[in-house]
Amino acid sequence: MRAILPADRDRPTPIVGDLPDPVPRPGEVLVAVEAAGLNHADLHQLRGQYPPPAGESEVPGLELSGVVLESERGSPWRAGARVMALVGGGAHATRAAIPAGQLMPLPDNLSFLEGAAIPEAALTAWVNLVVEGALQPGETVLVTGATGGMGSFTAQLARELGARVLAAGRNPERLEMLRGLGIDEICLDGANLAGQVREATGGRGADLAIDYTAGPEIGNHLAALGGRGRLVVVGTLGGRKAEVDLGLILHRRLKVIGSVLRARPREEKARLTADFAAFALPRLRDGRLRPVVDRVFSLERAGEAYQALERGGAFGKIVLSTV
Repeated sequence: MRAILPADRDRPTPIVGDLPDPVPRPGEVLVAVEAAGLNHADLHQLRGQYPPPAGESEVPGLELSGVVLESERGSPWRAGARVMALVGGGAHATRAAIPAGQLMPLPDNLSFLEGAAIPEAALTAWVNLVVEGALQPGETVLVTGATGGMGSFTAQLARELGARVLAAGRNPERLEMLRGLGIDEICLDGANLAGQVREATGGRGADLAIDYTAGPEIGNHLAALGGRGRLVVVGTLGGRKAEVDLGLILHRRLKVIGSVLRARPREEKARLTADFAAFALPRLRDGRLRPVVDRVFSLERAGEAYQALERGGAFGKIVLSTV
């Protein structure tokens, strides 16, 4: 198969080469990959900073779409089925062996390119809104980094879960594009973020914040929360260190929750995938939830794709096509 070769500290740029096809283990399904999403975790893995969990492929890539080639007898997945999947690694290749519980049917109204933009963003959103964030209908949720592939899906999913969504980012033009996804309330990230949120909530503040950026801005994100608010830290694009006001956390009785999806056991990922699919597949089929694809690169141009991701400025996901 063709694939982005495993990480090499002496080679910090992606190289596409030939590797043996994966051999499915018990409980896995072999898929011909049509497209794969690109995530910042892939950049870190390529640099040797984020190795895959034990037992997962060393090829980068956490989400894909494709066609089932073979599965175990008795498996619900049949050859020829269009699927999308969350994986612990191995998506940036033309073949992948995937735990059966991490597969989802790809709705007929979505292309493979769109399907590849869903699994990692969608399951990350589901985990942090529902499992970690305990979001309830009628609450207000602040989504930072809302114009990226993760943030744009999180904002939509929060809306479908019955929340009032405040989408935050640094680029006003890209934030305005979220209105086309049904997100009406936008805020500019920065020193005045807490004031904007309080104005939008009648002085209460947000009940939940999903933080995809962290770094120095985390203090502003905490300040945007109301009493007993929850902040779920998912990404650290803004930096891994910050100074926060502990008095604010104490006074408002705030909760700060760290969350990682990739390292969770396969059994837990299977449960999360099933729960998300039951809620979201009907909404993906009728358009209430929409994956956002910014740009598409061929697998052979993976170096350009990774550079585009690192530069930033995408609205939605950057996707690799393997065909």
